[in-house]
Amino acid sequence: MIRLVPTVRERRKYQRERRYLDFEIDGVSVRSLVDTELDLISVLATDHPHDPQSLARVLGEAAGDAPDGRTLLYVCPECEDIECGAIAAKVSRRGDLVTWRDFGVPEQDEADNEYAEHTVTFSAREFLRELAGR
Repeated sequence: MIRLVPTVRERRKYQRERRYLDFEIDGVSVRSLVDTELDLISVLATDHPHDPQSLARVLGEAAGDAPDGRTLLYVCPECEDIECGAIAAKVSRRGDLVTWRDFGVPEQDEADNEYAEHTVTFSAREFLRELAGR
């Protein structure tokens, strides 16, 4: 079961506060599936309007935006640019079921990419209900 959890990245020296919806599957943040200490927020920031294209990519309705074709799920909280670090996954869709797999930090040299061995599947309708409730 997927949940979109309102989360705040606290303001720090020279950094702004950011509000976003974290992706949680069965009570576990998807961010924790990738071993990284990068300061990241999900692509569903709530301190400005949602980007419809990001939402379409997350739901497997549009092509991925990382250089290797995966979809960015978490990005830099300051500039939302992949160059500062990100977490991406391969997203596919079959009917109402969305699957995320091959989670990892996109690297300049695609041969350096390492993928977490996790697969997450959820209902697109359930995701959109969660989003509408936020």
